Amino acid sequence: MTIFTDFTTFGAFRRVGVPVAIAVSALSLAACSGSGADAAPTATVTVTAPPSPSEEPSSEATPDASPSASESAAGGVFDDPADDDWPPITDKTPPVFGEQFQADPGHDFTKGISPSRDGVIRAELRTMQDANVAEYVPIKFVKDPSTGQGRFEGPPEGNVMAFAAPVAKNAVFLSAIGCDGKDQTINNQYVGTQSCSRDTLISRAVKGGLYALVTVKNHQIAKVVEIYAP
Repeated sequence: MTIFTDFTTFGAFRRVGVPVAIAVSALSLAACSGSGADAAPTATVTVTAPPSPSEEPSSEATPDASPSASESAAGGVFDDPADDDWPPITDKTPPVFGEQFQADPGHDFTKGISPSRDGVIRAELRTMQDANVAEYVPIKFVKDPSTGQGRFEGPPEGNVMAFAAPVAKNAVFLSAIGCDGKDQTINNQYVGTQSCSRDTLISRAVKGGLYALVTVKNHQIAKVVEIYAP
């Protein structure tokens, strides 16, 4: 095996760990200290230091930030994952005494109150925002194990899960207590059968506590079938 040894002055500097830039400066000074004509001609050496590891370009591109789990693939729409296991609102009538809220997938509740998707939602009409727009929230039936009875509940206080939609001019309202509120007009499913006017519906909605199966069509409330809940 052949060993190549660098016995030059520059090699000596390298063996003791002197940085390249200092070594070059030292050699240049030594050359300039020579006298008169006996001085050896000097050579100008330009040394370019290699980039430090921190300056080297990365071979891997920095990945973009992953989208938040609370954003849907539809383009940044907030979709609370809490409703992932709830049955969605569809055009099918939900169970009158269902024990889960219904979900409205993709509905962004952070961008103000707006209509639920078209379909039938079990809801409470809480108030009228103006002469034509009703505010409503999804409801579920909660049983009392000790009595076997139960009651309807909406989202907890402070929850933003609420909707609002105009009441269609030809909206159908089937009351469970008659149009004057003094009768019991229901079928064996405990839902209303008495057809009443739109004005009656609005007067009931203003007071709140109107539990019903609400049909939304073209972003308007088209039908309200009251659930008997004395």
